[in-house]
Amino acid sequence: MSKQNGFSLIEVMVTLAIAAIVLSIAVPSYQTAVQNNRRTTATNELATAFQLARSTAISQRVFTVVCKSPDGATCPMGAGSGDWTQGWMIFTDVDNNGAMNGGDTLIRVHGTLPGGATFIGNNNVVNRVSFSPQGLARGSNGTITHCDARGAADASALIISVGGQVRHATDTDGDGIVDTGTAGTVGVNVTCP
Repeated sequence: MSKQNGFSLIEVMVTLAIAAIVLSIAVPSYQTAVQNNRRTTATNELATAFQLARSTAISQRVFTVVCKSPDGATCPMGAGSGDWTQGWMIFTDVDNNGAMNGGDTLIRVHGTLPGGATFIGNNNVVNRVSFSPQGLARGSNGTITHCDARGAADASALIISVGGQVRHATDTDGDGIVDTGTAGTVGVNVTCP
């Protein structure tokens, strides 16, 4: 007689139960890690775009614009929703009119953000930020906030000053939500739509 090798029904059931428990713990953690990675990547990519535009403005002694752009070729003019999720573009603005035309040079285009998050600008950064040849962000004091389905508690934001400085928002008041304050001051919490 030959001995049969294999698993008993009880062994298979115990193994499946352990696998289900491990997956129920791992999957939510993985989803959070993906959302955190997307938030960090998107925020850093936009910060890099602003830094590149400012650097170009100073080094080439020409106005340089970063604007939200649905097609990588045009910037919306006038009032808008402030939604940078559609993507953005960077270009030199030789005639300083805020629109890409004539002798302007397209520097870089960034496509739509993945994952259903939003990137909303307020105040003077609803549609664009224009850097002067001195590196100043002309009248562009404002905040661009990245939000996903988790809400303001997991948001990030970039703060653009009139002086052309771009910084990541921090939680200055310790309530778990990033705000517009600076070291030593309490700011206004960012909000998500």
